[in-house]
Amino acid sequence: MPAQGNYIKRNNLLQISASELDAFHEFIESEYQFKLKWYNSASSERRLRKTIKNLQLNSLTDLQASLQKGSISFQRFLSEFTVNVTQVFREPGSLKALKTNVLPFYRKAKELDILLIGSSYGAELATLCIILKENGLLERSKIVASDICESVLKEAQRPVLQKTDFSEGQQNYLLAGGYRELDYYFLGAGSQAYLDESLLEKVEFKTFDVCHTQLEERFDLVICKNVLIYFQYDEQHHLINNLSRHMKDNAFLALGEKESILRLQKLNDTFSLVTREYNIYRKN
Repeated sequence: MPAQGNYIKRNNLLQISASELDAFHEFIESEYQFKLKWYNSASSERRLRKTIKNLQLNSLTDLQASLQKGSISFQRFLSEFTVNVTQVFREPGSLKALKTNVLPFYRKAKELDILLIGSSYGAELATLCIILKENGLLERSKIVASDICESVLKEAQRPVLQKTDFSEGQQNYLLAGGYRELDYYFLGAGSQAYLDESLLEKVEFKTFDVCHTQLEERFDLVICKNVLIYFQYDEQHHLINNLSRHMKDNAFLALGEKESILRLQKLNDTFSLVTREYNIYRKN
């Protein structure tokens, strides 16, 4: 990080000093327990610039003042700051690996408890529910769909797919091992289609900050895809340790295809590698 008083280059119109950034980090953690300083610095600064612009403010100091006065809510800040990339049957190879390497262990289980991190607008949740349905596990599953942002999580309660996205979604669905038309699971006319609500009967929605939130439940499967990549290396240990506290013995952890915990050295619990290519692990 630049020395005190130096400026982090953002664009030709807006700059953030190191002292301004440090003050904002301290404020946001003190007031909201949000560990912004744990995020990858380059990604975080880029998203802060975007947030300031979208909120029509002039500086990070203005953003902090607006949060303090209540003219901008913390949830509004989160909705602007967080990355909400969502796509049905994203990373189909890893989904197929999940079906092959994890779900068979629960064929005869009375119940399967699942925590989905970063539900975003609901495409990942829709994907999970369809997979469980096709593998005969949905009726025996209890799913906690979570996100750090309340407004985003509210939208996830009714997953919607644009009709223009069905073509790519169908292709990924088949690559993941699907065997019918994807629109079988969606209802609606016009430009949008909504996931059949019967697939959501086993889902509970909860806000969850992967950095520190503690849930009462313990899970057989934790799905946390494309979250770890946004955090600094040292802080990734904290995230995985927190997730581990929510996992039963022998539970599975599924990460994104570009994420790995093999290089992390400060984990409280040991994980066995299930599949290296698709970053699926099992807690020992």
